[in-house]
Amino acid sequence: MNPEFKRNLWLVFTPQRLIVTPILLTLVFVSIGMFNQDQIATNLHGLARIMFTFIVWFWGLRNANASITDELREKTWDQQRMSALQPWAMTWGKLFGATAFAWYAGLICLAVAAFFGWMTQGESVFINLLTLVLTGILLHAASIALNLHTSQIESRTVQQGGVGWFGLFALILLWVMGARWFTVEAVNWWGMVFSTPSFLLFSSLLFAGFAVFAAWRRMDNALQVRTLPWAWPLFAVVLAVYLAGLIGDADDNTLIVFSTTALLVAVAMTYIALISEPTGLLVWQRLKRRQELGDWRGFLERLPLWPSTLVLAFVFAMLASANLTDWNVTPTLNLFFGLAPLGVALMLLRDVCVFLFFTLAPNAKRAFSAALFYLIVINMVLPFLAQVAGLSSLRYLLLPIDLANPWNGVLIMSIHAIIAFGLFRWRLSHAMKD
Repeated sequence: MNPEFKRNLWLVFTPQRLIVTPILLTLVFVSIGMFNQDQIATNLHGLARIMFTFIVWFWGLRNANASITDELREKTWDQQRMSALQPWAMTWGKLFGATAFAWYAGLICLAVAAFFGWMTQGESVFINLLTLVLTGILLHAASIALNLHTSQIESRTVQQGGVGWFGLFALILLWVMGARWFTVEAVNWWGMVFSTPSFLLFSSLLFAGFAVFAAWRRMDNALQVRTLPWAWPLFAVVLAVYLAGLIGDADDNTLIVFSTTALLVAVAMTYIALISEPTGLLVWQRLKRRQELGDWRGFLERLPLWPSTLVLAFVFAMLASANLTDWNVTPTLNLFFGLAPLGVALMLLRDVCVFLFFTLAPNAKRAFSAALFYLIVINMVLPFLAQVAGLSSLRYLLLPIDLANPWNGVLIMSIHAIIAFGLFRWRLSHAMKD
């Protein structure tokens, strides 16, 4: 048996827990069933689903989160990293071992929900219950992946509770989205009509698979197993296909819908990777060393994630720009108020260079917060103040928005990007010399 999985089973299971848990759950179900015998099947099905959600989603998420945070807090993570376990064994050992007791109690509730749901709704209930199971796996795997990723740059955050707050936000979002989806009978995705339960099952299966894969990849990195950075841009493309299918209308140009959606996704994922990965001098020194040795595979293995989606942003920006004359047919995607798609990519390049300029500063203790502060000032505060003061020309130079001629914005953003790139190159060359 997987040693990590076995260790977690010993930690979470005791004879008392194994015996008392089903007894308590049975008493709860019997009490509710006796309270209203007229609708006993409906009541027990609803109660069992709620209890499964609470136990597996909330409690299981807390346990999955603790599987990494407790190791870092108790200083035992380095010992595990030096063990002979392979990344995949470590991943599923923590994913299903740390949450084993939540699944033990949750599956009892699931069995009750399935039995009484089948009595009242027929076989269709199994699709909804399987969606609940896959969503639980999604939350647990995402928590492990995010904690492992965050620990690269800020281990104190993980030690103080990890990204459990993100899991809570995700749960709230799932509830809101679920309430919205269940108000419609069918979902139109890329012109194909799916029943709502079937589409939710497809979505949960897709993202649960990616979450487990992400946890495995992050575990590879934590155990010093080098991998090529292809999974991050692949997820960006898949996410763009998924979202574009929901956003686009029947009258929209499919290529424009996909390219603009993919551009937005690539931009967002570049920012996320940029602020959540190490970007200091050591990263650049390692890349330079691989380049000098001609070890291009090692160079790619040590490359951060953000350059991959930055390149994707330019690819999709050029694809969208090729059809710029028809771009207004998708007003729901025109989120940049007149900036051409290529201008958006250049804005991203400028912000990346500004961020790296500050993180390569000699005194980089507060470089991260300083970089975020100046990006907010450049992109939001200064354009807003210029607009309020009636300085439209200055506002246009800071944020070149022009619905009539978006290519003017591309030209100005090119100047921004060139200046920012020059400052980054200057800072990097001086840091390398020092």
